[in-house]
Amino acid sequence: MPYNRVDRPSESHRSSCSFFVTLLLSACFLVSGCADARSRDVAQTPLTLDDGWSVASPAHFDADTDLLKEMVAKVDSRDYVDIHSVLVAKENTLVVEQYFDGHTHDSPHEIRSATKSIGSILTGIAIDKGHIRSEREPIYKFFERDYRPADGWTAAAKAVEVRHLLSMMSGYDCDDLSTGFACEHAMHDSDDWLQYSVDLPFAYPPGEHWAYNSSSLILVGEAVARRSGMKLDSFADRFLFEPLGIESFRWQYSPKGRAWIGGGARMIPRDMAKIGQLMLNRGAWEGERLLSEGWIDKCTSRQGAMNTGVDYGYLWQSAETYIGRDLVRAFWASGNGGQYIIVLPDQGMVVVFTGGNYDSPLANQPFRMLTRYILPAFMRPGALDELRPTARDTDKLIGTYHLEFEPAAKSTVAVVEGRLRLLSPDDEWIDLVAHSPSFFTGESSYGPLTVVFEADGQDRAVRLTVYGGFSRFVFEREG
Repeated sequence: MPYNRVDRPSESHRSSCSFFVTLLLSACFLVSGCADARSRDVAQTPLTLDDGWSVASPAHFDADTDLLKEMVAKVDSRDYVDIHSVLVAKENTLVVEQYFDGHTHDSPHEIRSATKSIGSILTGIAIDKGHIRSEREPIYKFFERDYRPADGWTAAAKAVEVRHLLSMMSGYDCDDLSTGFACEHAMHDSDDWLQYSVDLPFAYPPGEHWAYNSSSLILVGEAVARRSGMKLDSFADRFLFEPLGIESFRWQYSPKGRAWIGGGARMIPRDMAKIGQLMLNRGAWEGERLLSEGWIDKCTSRQGAMNTGVDYGYLWQSAETYIGRDLVRAFWASGNGGQYIIVLPDQGMVVVFTGGNYDSPLANQPFRMLTRYILPAFMRPGALDELRPTARDTDKLIGTYHLEFEPAAKSTVAVVEGRLRLLSPDDEWIDLVAHSPSFFTGESSYGPLTVVFEADGQDRAVRLTVYGGFSRFVFEREG
């Protein structure tokens, strides 16, 4: 049962793996340069630069520095592989800044499809300023005077709205995740990326089917450029990057010189953290409003019918996981190889990772690092009390459950050798430790899980939800 944190293989995607593998797989510092791991001190204050960041040590927020040191040691020992940077901001203050494998604070890093999330911000700014009436404006209106699809502006082509492109619900016959990113590669091989995108045929009516499609985002960026009367890169500089003090953003351009929001940009991790801080601050930076709160809500709530354990908004992804008893929500920008800008609203935190695990499930290691080390270090959750469930309690849970969006993927709950166990869709038996009659934790081959049961009016479990590494899978009871 594949789980995909969506990205492109050439530019931003990682390969699919089995259910819990992709769900949970997770694997020369000094801020001024590269140093031997023995001289590294994760408890130190990040470098003070004239770039808009206040800095403090993790101890300023009573963080468990031993946990943070253990995480960094595991990167140095390559228990986590090809991690290039880890940054944490708490309450508008940069408190952790670690670089590895020769990367430094001023090394631009390719962010792959995390570029998309910045494109979503730019689209929201264009709407806020009235250049685009709303995300419901049909995309053909921006191009009908000088572009014509091979099949003409059909009813389906006229029905595609800006929001359909941002939520991957365009209906185009272009599912990059199942075709090895054939559409994107074909776009890169074409001389005119706009013409390629308007020529795409349809497989579904717009708004009815989710399919990952990076190529058509050239349409959104050019829509912003045409209505604003500015090239997209100039628009971004004036209304986003200059206010944030971002000076080193590098776009990928089409053969005709158009900046592409679909992927390929490069930026330094401290600037990636600024993008996250802007989102955490509900669109404000140093007292100046750059983006409306309403657009942030749309970006980070479910807009596309994506069935992969996370929700897809307007080019941002979101999900929840448990840290102890606390259900923690996050939304993030994601790029192949392990490029993440993760925003944790309730914790007032932004976490940035860069990495080199391209086209690999190891690109998901940052989520394991986040849930094993970073969040526990700052949240300091208490130990969960263990409960010995009665036979009556376990009888209510025993049964077979199927995955909500893929009934062929099943999990079984049973008592085996006197212990309550969960059989995963990968045929792994996982011991469940009870903390209440409905709340359990377990350790799979790929990391920790939290399993929550829901009961019907007769107090019989009818649903279980598996949380792990910021993904969420709902299983319904059969029979």
